[in-house]
Amino acid sequence: MVSPILQEASRLVGEDLAFQRRVWRFQRIGWAVMAGFVLLGALGAFGGGPLAQARLRSDDGTVEMEWERIERIGRDSRLRIRTTGPPSGSLILRLEGELTELALLAIEPQPASESRAPGRIWLRFDPPAEGHAAEILLNLRSSRPGMVEGQLALGEAVLPLRLFVMP
Repeated sequence: MVSPILQEASRLVGEDLAFQRRVWRFQRIGWAVMAGFVLLGALGAFGGGPLAQARLRSDDGTVEMEWERIERIGRDSRLRIRTTGPPSGSLILRLEGELTELALLAIEPQPASESRAPGRIWLRFDPPAEGHAAEILLNLRSSRPGMVEGQLALGEAVLPLRLFVMP
């Protein structure tokens, strides 16, 4: 039983227990939503974690590509391209679509030649050492938010590439 003093204090203050319970429920929902965002961030849903990592292999299995599908403006991103076996002769890497709008900050190994046309970039690389698979590393940076779509071709293998750039 509630004392008469507490009842009088509640009446004077204007306490509404039903309203207070709705506020508490709203706060718990807010905490759950914030915890969900923290968990998604820790897993990399906003870039820089396991959920953002992507890997794709060509249909014939000769080329494999790794990148982060979620990026941020002004942040360097890495695109790693590997051949599964030793290539014959020089390698010609072709970037198409919106990929050509990304800034190429660094290319490892350095290409022997580079040529450009609207919507396309060709990079020619010397063949790797005898019996070794080739690995090409591109450091990219985007200057605008949104979806970036294009494709990457190495020899006969053509791989689609999509990444989302967040502000």
